[in-house]
Amino acid sequence: MRAFLLLIAFLAWAVPGRPQQPASDRRLQRVERWLDSPDASLRVQAVRELAALNRPESKDLLLRALRDSHSEVRGGAAWSLKAYRDPAVVAVLRGVLRDENDRVRAAAAWALSSIGDKSVLPEIMKMAQEDPAPVARFRAVWGLAFFRDRAALPVAIRALTDINTSVRERSALLALEALRDSTVPARLRALANHPYTDTRRIVMYLLAKYPARENIPVLQTALEDPEPVVRGEAALSLGKIKSGSSRDKLIATLRDDDDHVRGAAAYALGLIGDKAALPALQRIPSDESAFVRALAAESRNRLGDTTVKPPAGFRGAELFTYPVHSPEHTHLY
Repeated sequence: MRAFLLLIAFLAWAVPGRPQQPASDRRLQRVERWLDSPDASLRVQAVRELAALNRPESKDLLLRALRDSHSEVRGGAAWSLKAYRDPAVVAVLRGVLRDENDRVRAAAAWALSSIGDKSVLPEIMKMAQEDPAPVARFRAVWGLAFFRDRAALPVAIRALTDINTSVRERSALLALEALRDSTVPARLRALANHPYTDTRRIVMYLLAKYPARENIPVLQTALEDPEPVVRGEAALSLGKIKSGSSRDKLIATLRDDDDHVRGAAAYALGLIGDKAALPALQRIPSDESAFVRALAAESRNRLGDTTVKPPAGFRGAELFTYPVHSPEHTHLY
């Protein structure tokens, strides 16, 4: 009898009289209630959960959150809407580009760049040039990369001279790496003497991506730039394009007073592959910098001299990667 009663209880639990509501539906209802909460922190959390749910119903609730009085709610909603390639979403986000809060405008620009077609490009270009907030220009300039449209090139080039370092060093660099075009080298060469150090450095870095002969004199001249980071980047670029005519200038750069520049020159000589550089590299073991000695050893190996070895696991290529940041590392919310 006891066993029979236990069986009845189990069946009542396993086969309820009415269907259970799916957990995702319950979660959606809870989040919708949070959006009406007077507590802004709950509304912010609601927007985050909507993004994680990624359901069709989430889109309408995120659009509703764009009208919230709290900027963090609006910004989070705008950012999350990048998951919905929908003309209705694009239309609403275009209005958010005029939000009073700079981070909300930035989030809208990022989302529009991700899901919009080329009809929104003029608005993103305008923000990239005219928005007073660095964070908004940063996202707009970076967003230019997503359109892959040559019309954005002048704006991306101009961003290399932006007053904000992040715009110059990160978003402009990424945009120009994506918007490759035959007109870019001449535009870059025009900025080779710009007052901003990081602008000159990016110019030297980008010139290596174009095989124009006219770039070589610019890079060679930059070996005498007053800033070590510019000299080092110019040396690396001459190595990347395997400029044999720059061998003697790079050998002279092995006497630079900055060890980063000397190391870059030693590494570049190995990339060029001219064995006539070996005697100069073989004199480097007396250099006071272990960094320079290791790079010289690697280049000597590359040129066929195996009498020295760099430290185990040492790879010069891993030391000369331009520092850029992925979208995840510069998340707004």
